[in-house]
Amino acid sequence: MKCVEMNKFFGLLAAMALGILLASTPVLSAEFSADMVFQPKGEDSMIVKVYVKGNKMRQEATEEGERQIVIIRADKKISWMIDPEEKKYIEMPYEEEGNLFEEWTQEKQKNAKFIADDHVAGLQSKKYEVTEDGQKVTVWISTKYSFPIKVEDPEAIVEYKNIKDGPVDDALFELPAGYEKIVMPAMPEPSETDQ
Repeated sequence: MKCVEMNKFFGLLAAMALGILLASTPVLSAEFSADMVFQPKGEDSMIVKVYVKGNKMRQEATEEGERQIVIIRADKKISWMIDPEEKKYIEMPYEEEGNLFEEWTQEKQKNAKFIADDHVAGLQSKKYEVTEDGQKVTVWISTKYSFPIKVEDPEAIVEYKNIKDGPVDDALFELPAGYEKIVMPAMPEPSETDQ
């Protein structure tokens, strides 16, 4: 992968990862597909196709004509960032901290301020305000799913749309055959003279 292409690849993946973290994806028993609309404030939106089956997630996005895929396998404690055009992938450890498959619990609800009943993506929802790391974040929790279907913070809005319940093929959560693994060089640690 050329340097410029690699930078675009990582930029897209960073945006997708941020969308994942903001959206606090679904509970372990969910099985569905949806469009996740990621709207950084003051920038163009990005639509990411999301597939979820239990504790597995696949995200597909196209930016500037390039399709990129991220597969998260919490069950294997790994994630893959895949470049289908180059037939290459990067493997990264799945971090339990900041668990992506975190449901909206009674404990979270107790610590949130109820704002109003609302409709989001055609679903009856409850709108709450929470404080995370000193920032006010608004979340919409549907009465059908126990995860945020919309999240708004000072930097971006993430919303699930076109949610379709139903079986999702297990093959979507596997690495494609014949893809080359890219090993990223370690970033040098800053020396004392750099500080």
